[in-house]
Amino acid sequence: MFEFTKYSPLESQISERLRLTIDQVDLETTWQQSQHHSHPIARYNGYLNGACLNALFNWLSDWLEPENPQPLVWHGQDLASIWEVVNGTAIQIGDSRLVFIPNDESDLEEICVPQEWVDIPSWAGDYYVAVQVNLDGDDDDRCWLEVCGFATHQQLKHQGRYNAGDRTYSLAIDELTASLTVMQITLGLNLQAEVAPVLNLSEMDAAKLLQILGDSSLYSPRLKVSFEQWAAFLANDKYRQQLYHNRVANFVPVVATPTLATLLQRMNNYSQAGWKMLEQMKENFGNLDQSLVNGALSYRDGNSKSHNTIPTLTEIVNNNRNPQNQLQGIKVLGGLELGNLEAIAILTHLLETNENEALRREASVSLGKIDPTNESAGVGIGKTINLGMRFDSDRLQLVLTLTPEETDKINVHLLLRSERSPILPPNLQLSILDEDDKVFFEEQTDAADNLIEWTFTAAIGDYFQVKIAVNGVSIKEPFTV
Repeated sequence: MFEFTKYSPLESQISERLRLTIDQVDLETTWQQSQHHSHPIARYNGYLNGACLNALFNWLSDWLEPENPQPLVWHGQDLASIWEVVNGTAIQIGDSRLVFIPNDESDLEEICVPQEWVDIPSWAGDYYVAVQVNLDGDDDDRCWLEVCGFATHQQLKHQGRYNAGDRTYSLAIDELTASLTVMQITLGLNLQAEVAPVLNLSEMDAAKLLQILGDSSLYSPRLKVSFEQWAAFLANDKYRQQLYHNRVANFVPVVATPTLATLLQRMNNYSQAGWKMLEQMKENFGNLDQSLVNGALSYRDGNSKSHNTIPTLTEIVNNNRNPQNQLQGIKVLGGLELGNLEAIAILTHLLETNENEALRREASVSLGKIDPTNESAGVGIGKTINLGMRFDSDRLQLVLTLTPEETDKINVHLLLRSERSPILPPNLQLSILDEDDKVFFEEQTDAADNLIEWTFTAAIGDYFQVKIAVNGVSIKEPFTV
């Protein structure tokens, strides 16, 4: 979540243009947040847009007349999923939407607006603002941005030059309206041209697109499929967020510790072997108050009314009298947006102060979801095991949680539970074998066991097998840390 500080206007060489300084603290914060993208182009795009947002937002707040609604950042809690694939940031003022398109060219000649901001009805803006950005600093080492003018949606759609190669609409800077007063007095008017609705995308088609576009080595997923397919996919918040998480899941940040890097690197291998991230498996929030869950999910989706969720979660996570609610509160924190500083601080504090191993393990996994470069971040993966038993209700879930312990050591927590039944089948035997097939852990269930779990320490590269046997049927799952 962005915290806004006061902007500082500068004298502009062109009297009609607005120039604002970019705060150094904002630059440093934005740089750290921008590292949570899958490749260098996306990281720079996140940095460029994030560097501008603070100054532009605060300028708008002061610039608007008192009778105007206050500005809101469109999808403010989900900007990373947008900047991963598209340049531009939208700010909503009542019914009007301003789309800011930053560019760091020293001699900016045109505004190039990605087609997504023009031809997706739910994304379309009323005004498109060209922003020239200098992140290298001027003679006083001050970084700045300059507003070069704006176009309306109607102007961009009817007069803009469409480039099919990069799917953008462009106008020369001298074709834009330079006076921002014109924008101010026309706020609230309908300035949008008619655009076609997006396609209806089936779940099956979305899953196929997710598989194609989720490859982080694909730097421009927006150009990989037809615009009609891409627009339908991108306009769906759930699909877009899943795409972002899939793309960054296989990315190893350069600032990661050796242990964490190894864990993240191996996630791709684990997924190819049929393992899934725990959030992709069926999980529930236990007995956690449902209003809190809904509030946290709204917070993640950018509903400003739910910002009081974080203090509430802090109280729950720190309430040692109810470990079950603590555990579920930690899970909710892990479902917030990537880079949420408040959630990261809560989880980090818990790891430093709490002695409950189950809570610490869950906190490490949640931290890995929202701050994958953190040296304490862990990963949780699971796999459905079907031993050919008679009833679907007897399918099993094998869950592995990997958390950093030392520079070259990993804490491995293994858990076996039934997927749908409250108890495991009786006489089920779980064994853990080393690379020489020697058993170093073994346990058998009775009629009332609801799970089997075991924790051990492994070195990077260690190999072991999990053997599950019941009623004469057995299966082995190999695993390399």
